[in-house]
This record gives sequence, C-alpha cells and structure tokens, in this order.
Amino acid sequence: MSFENEFDEDLVGKEPVKSKTPASKTPSTGKKLTLYFMSTIGPGEKKEKLTVNNNNRVSDIKQTLGNLFGLNPNDFHLSSGGITMDENSYLNDYSVSDGDDILLIPASTAG
Repeated sequence: MSFENEFDEDLVGKEPVKSKTPASKTPSTGKKLTLYFMSTIGPGEKKEKLTVNNNNRVSDIKQTLGNLFGLNPNDFHLSSGGITMDENSYLNDYSVSDGDDILLIPASTAG
C-alpha cells in the first residue's frame, strides 16, 4: 500500500496556515515578589503563596486571586498595611516587600 500520492494537494494560491502559538511576551520590567495572600472571606482562613511582578496592576492580581480562591474579583479588595489597594494602581505603588502578607477583604467592609 502506498500513501505517496493520496494526499498530494496543490497549495498554490491557498492561504498559508496560521500559527496558533501565541507570540512570545516581552519580559516585563519590575521585580518579582513572593507574597502571601490571606482570604478572610467565607468559612475558615485560607492562605496562598504567589509570586507576582510588582509592575502588575492590582486588578490583574485580583483576577488571579479570584480564580485561586474561587471568588469573584468584584467581591473583595486587597489590603496591605491597613491600606486598601486601588484596582487601577500598580503593586509597586504600595510598600510591599518580599514575603509580606496581603489580605483579601470583603468589598462591603473595605474603606
């Protein structure tokens, strides 16, 4: 049995196959920090360790944490050192250091 001629096809005039591999990301500037995120939402206290870039927006970090903790990002705020972080700010706008704890607090109690 020969397969040589069964799949021959004239490719002249056809569109080239487009790659589905995403373009490589350019490395973001900033510093990687290992932070501990503690959720006070729901029964029991949950804590997760996450390495993040300090040039990330707070809203992007909330999205990731929402997936991690099974929460809607609109239902909580992030708080560090008693300061509620603004979603449109960047993590490096706050005095956050490697190994710090960051709280997930319910949106209804954030100030």
